[in-house]
Amino acid sequence: MGFREYTIRTDPIEVNASDELVWGVLTNKQQYGEWNPFTSNIQTDFKIGSPVHLLVRMGPAKFRIIETLCAFDKPRLIAWEKKFGAHWLLFATREQHIEPIGDSNCRYYNVDMLSGLLAPIVYLCFGNYMRRGFRDVATGLKAFMESRAGK
Repeated sequence: MGFREYTIRTDPIEVNASDELVWGVLTNKQQYGEWNPFTSNIQTDFKIGSPVHLLVRMGPAKFRIIETLCAFDKPRLIAWEKKFGAHWLLFATREQHIEPIGDSNCRYYNVDMLSGLLAPIVYLCFGNYMRRGFRDVATGLKAFMESRAGK
């Protein structure tokens, strides 16, 4: 039995910093609260299969979520996933992409994929919060990187 996949994707945002510098901030757990209003805390060792402990703001509420690191492709992609109950019930994968534009510029964007029986309900109830949160991540990252570069 197949389920439709629901995707929440942010538009790529251009960051005036190299992909390596952006990667360094994305993998610096201690700095998340300084630039990331959606996920203010992260704890992981960034090894595939390891837990990723997240503190996520979804509208007015904050949630502690434990996901599993499923991709770590320096300096292009970090992704984690979570199975909520059985895989067919709800499965989510969050990807953070970095694409180089030049030596000192890159693009950053998020893709979140939901599948399973509960995916349409989660998408309907939380999709706008997620979309707004992912946009906030991108704009927060851009502002943080560019303030550090003095641009």
